[in-house]
Amino acid sequence: MALQFQESILLPPSLTKIGFQLRVLGSGSSGNCSLISHQDTHVLVDAGFSYKEIDARLQQFGVEAQSLTAVLVTHEHGDHIRAAHTLSRRLSIPVFTSEGTYDTALREKKLYDWVEVFPGRSFQLGAMTFHPISLPHDASDPVGFRIECEGRVMAHMTDFGYVSGLVRESLRDCDLMLLEANHDLELLRNGPYPWSLKQRIASKLGHLSNDAMLEVLQEVAHDRLEHVVFGHLSDTNNNAQLLRAQIRQTLRRIGLPELAFSIARQDRIHDVIEV
Repeated sequence: MALQFQESILLPPSLTKIGFQLRVLGSGSSGNCSLISHQDTHVLVDAGFSYKEIDARLQQFGVEAQSLTAVLVTHEHGDHIRAAHTLSRRLSIPVFTSEGTYDTALREKKLYDWVEVFPGRSFQLGAMTFHPISLPHDASDPVGFRIECEGRVMAHMTDFGYVSGLVRESLRDCDLMLLEANHDLELLRNGPYPWSLKQRIASKLGHLSNDAMLEVLQEVAHDRLEHVVFGHLSDTNNNAQLLRAQIRQTLRRIGLPELAFSIARQDRIHDVIEV
């Protein structure tokens, strides 16, 4: 059965509202954290840096940590969950995760509150509606999110080994997407990692390659898509300059050469993106 989502409302430019602000605090193999905001609702997706580092990066955006509404954790790997419990306890905010993530990494931690996330069951934070999407990754019940607000749609998807039918459907008709582009297959194959790790990364429960990401982008991109952020790049098995050239070639091929895109960095915050 096809996944059903609420249809986006297209407004004339003079009436279009800003549905979201996306601030990527950092994305890569060693830490991932994004802030998704609408008006006074500020939601962290993942908390893969230390509390101190997240606070410092928020301040670079002029955002106080005390203004956070919640932390959503996609899965239990350290580059996504590191400071979730500390943020919850210090700021008195809930952590939203699947039961598998909670049992694996948070059950023994002190939290202000935990809210269980169920793939296929939407929830509301402020005016934003979050749709958890199951992702194929070697973790306990990992999820990504499709988010709707003010007639706008965003997808926030990293850490998955292949593009399932469910993921593909969740990426359709978006105004903004953050997608994983973890590795170049040749760089991974010829790189320094042991074969066991190379096999794990390239498996269907590993990470998405540039080729796989570009293949699905060709299918789901449309002329109303405003911006695509590519994240979770491997420092060892990918190259931003190479990826940028591959993206531009793909966008020319599908007739969208002017589509705005950017590549998120591990070591610095990303410009604010509004849609």
